[in-house]
Formats: sequence, structure tokens, C-alpha cells
Amino acid sequence: MKRILIVLLILTGFQTYSQFGYKKFYISAGLTGQYLTAPKYTGYDINLTAIPRYNFAQLGPESTFSIEVRPQIGLGFRNWYKYREFDDTFPTRISYALPVLVNFNWGLNSEENSLYLIGLYLGGGYNYSNVFSETPPYDAVHGFVIDGGIHIDGAPIPQIGFMYTIGNDGSRIYSFGFYYDF
Repeated sequence: MKRILIVLLILTGFQTYSQFGYKKFYISAGLTGQYLTAPKYTGYDINLTAIPRYNFAQLGPESTFSIEVRPQIGLGFRNWYKYREFDDTFPTRISYALPVLVNFNWGLNSEENSLYLIGLYLGGGYNYSNVFSETPPYDAVHGFVIDGGIHIDGAPIPQIGFMYTIGNDGSRIYSFGFYYDF
């Protein structure tokens, strides 16, 4: 009896997986602008962004869960006002960020055969952001991130996204991006 129950559970799990385990890989790329505020500094970043996304679960005909990584690299402008007298100089550095997100996707681009002309996504994860520099103090900002965005069919810029990072030591990152879906 136990064996039959185990076989039934495995078959039921396989059926559920095959029905809802829709897997599809997507990629987007574009520009992300960031404003950073922290107890030690303020700054701005302009980054090139790649967004590989992997749908790992299909909830219905027009909704999925996905995991994505948004590696970013670009120019960062920082003013470290807590370490010297405030001035208007913003030293330029190479900036980078690595958000890892789990999102709920609905509508356009939630799956391959979507019938909607608009799609939405909302989720959260973890973000690590820093600049390359040999001179201190350049502290990394890392912490919890929430994100959301919209996909628009036929628009010149088909994806617009927002991210808000609640970083360590009271820092915050506000991000806004424009991306092209491939």
C-alpha cells in the first residue's frame, strides 16, 4: 500500500510539474540609471544592463514565476561628503551592480504565447552595488531589493523597470531602466 501511495504521489507530482513547470529563457538589455544615498555619500550611476530571465513555474496561461540576474556595469559619480568638506566634485568611477531577483510575471512576455499587449512584473531579491576604486572609502551597498516593471508591445522601448534597494547602514538605491526584449 505504501508503494502504491508513493507511486501515485510521484506521478501526481510529475503531472503537476509537467503542467505548471513551464520553462522558458528570456533576455533583455538596456540602460539603468541609479541614485544612491547613504550616510557617507551620495551618487549617481549610469549602467549598461543585461537581464537573463528564466521562468521556473507557470501559474496559469498568462502568469509565471521567474528568476533573473541583472548584471550592470557603467559609470558611477560619487561625493563622499562625510569624509571631507562638501564640494561639488563627483569623482567618476567604474560602477557595477548585481541584483538577483524572483519575479511574478503577468501578461506580455510572461510566457512565449501571451495574448496580451501589456505585461507586468513584480518581485524582490538581493542587490550588491559598488564602484572600482583604489582610494578609500568606497563601501559597497548591498541589501534587499524590490522591483517592478511593465512590458509594452510595439513600443519603441518595450520594457520599463524600477528597483528600490534597502541597503546596509541606511543606504538606499533608486533605479530606473529602459530595456529592449530579445
